[in-house]
Amino acid sequence: MTALMAQDIASDFAAELVGANAVVSAPAPLLDAEARQLTFVGDTARFAEAFERASLAGAVVLAPLGTELPEGATGSLILVENPRAAFGQAVARHFAPKAAAGVADTARVHPTARVHESAHIGEYTVVREGAVIEAHAEVRDHVVIGRGVVIGEHSLVKSHAVIGEEGFGIEKDADGNNFHVPHIGSVRLGAHTEIGNFTTVCSGTIAPTVVGDYTKIDDHVHIAHNCRIGRNVIITACAEISGSVVIEDEVWIGPNASVIQGLTLGKDSLLGIGAVAVKSVPENEVRVGNPAKRLGDNKK
Repeated sequence: MTALMAQDIASDFAAELVGANAVVSAPAPLLDAEARQLTFVGDTARFAEAFERASLAGAVVLAPLGTELPEGATGSLILVENPRAAFGQAVARHFAPKAAAGVADTARVHPTARVHESAHIGEYTVVREGAVIEAHAEVRDHVVIGRGVVIGEHSLVKSHAVIGEEGFGIEKDADGNNFHVPHIGSVRLGAHTEIGNFTTVCSGTIAPTVVGDYTKIDDHVHIAHNCRIGRNVIITACAEISGSVVIEDEVWIGPNASVIQGLTLGKDSLLGIGAVAVKSVPENEVRVGNPAKRLGDNKK
């Protein structure tokens, strides 16, 4: 295997390399980085001491455009617009473990389900009839993929998630007793989506519940039936999204937030930690509190 060089990482981002073209052995935090280790610094003033120490030790540092090597440094710099993002991409590309394609021996895949040859299905996972697992998707251990669910290419479903079981739609029969309304719409996850551990995404009643491309959903989140979630949305841990909610592109939802059924969260809006949305949120607005009230505009 060819050694990974600092210039290889710089080339990934069409970035300038300043200093030696060293072999890169492993990623490391800035405070601990040693010779030939890859790290990053976002704020060179705030972290000046740690940055100088890592550079003098010989680390390869992803740093903001215009950064200069400290005097006497033996390390090197890779100058990028967003060092943290570049570090994450470099670690994903060169160091993160990759799940092997194939279906684990303990998994159960229905004969009518379609699993792409490049996808990964983990231990004790169940893939039910008619489901589709697209190219390079990774479905980890103890996951349930319901009937007719589509998992988009390059998506990740973490362990113990449940995708496509019935939503909680309850009505009264003629005798006044509760009965469960069938949910046959299933779920469609777009490409490059992520579903966290112990998260549930419920089947739509007739049409599918939809999660758009590049949307990332954290652990212990509940997405109810008939929701329509756009692209590049972030939903963090323990949030609860009730039925038929529309979440437009680029929305950010904080931990433990709740959204009542039928609302719309407009593009680029932000719902703060623990917020309870009882009214729809306009585009580019920040709301916090219970009930959620306007705090200002979402300035990115």
